[in-house]
Amino acid sequence: MLQHIKRIIKLIISLLVFVFDCISGWFISLFKNTKATCVILYYHAVYPQEKEAFARQMDDLMRLTKPIAINEIGMLKPGGHYSAVTFDDGYVCVLDNALPVLAERNIPAALFVPSGCLGQQPPWLEEGNIDHNNVVMTEVQLKSLDKKFVLVGSHGRTHQNLLQISQDEARKEIIQSKKELEDIMKTPIETVSFPHGDFDQTHIDMAIQAGYRQAYSIIPELIYSGSDCFLRGRVKVDPSDWRMEYRLKLLGAYRWLPKAFAIKKKLHQ
Repeated sequence: MLQHIKRIIKLIISLLVFVFDCISGWFISLFKNTKATCVILYYHAVYPQEKEAFARQMDDLMRLTKPIAINEIGMLKPGGHYSAVTFDDGYVCVLDNALPVLAERNIPAALFVPSGCLGQQPPWLEEGNIDHNNVVMTEVQLKSLDKKFVLVGSHGRTHQNLLQISQDEARKEIIQSKKELEDIMKTPIETVSFPHGDFDQTHIDMAIQAGYRQAYSIIPELIYSGSDCFLRGRVKVDPSDWRMEYRLKLLGAYRWLPKAFAIKKKLHQ
């Protein structure tokens, strides 16, 4: 019940943010061209029973935004609202249930995969949450992906929390996963999503030194045209999201959450 109430409160605040965006955007447009915006979504799993809900979300995505690949975010045109779809962990259920839906709509996607867990049951999930849908894709399945439609990135080698291991181990997770995926995909691996969303500036520096061109967090962010930050934030979504909840996330109205978390942290210190 408490989680349900928190979810409703977040939705109400996000709705107010959306109303403010509409009013301020209209006012600004009277005087100058508005900047383009982009929201990067990230999913984990899309189970068979969620395929229809996921398809409805992708229909909303196409109505409200222009879908692009994550490596096209630097080319946003002024005034438009864009979105990019990503998946963490590389589960088989995404291959089976999500990618066909995206292909039907010509929506590009990015998969962040832990290279040392291919074909395995994920060690980071509790035993009761593991089934065949949550198994990580195999090397053969990765090779079968359409490279024009799906971009593969690193999600570490063994999905370790980088803040809980030594710097040498973290460097190995970041560097070795890139090399292993490049050997499989026969193409440069230029993006990384930090497992568990936990990292610090040291890990960002490691990623830059390893040759990645972009890193992704799980911090909600509305990206504006002209942004060239190495680290970009993403908004967590799920096929079970309420429709209004999903639409507000898609339009960047949940970007207030990081500031709220920071204030809450200060109050508890």
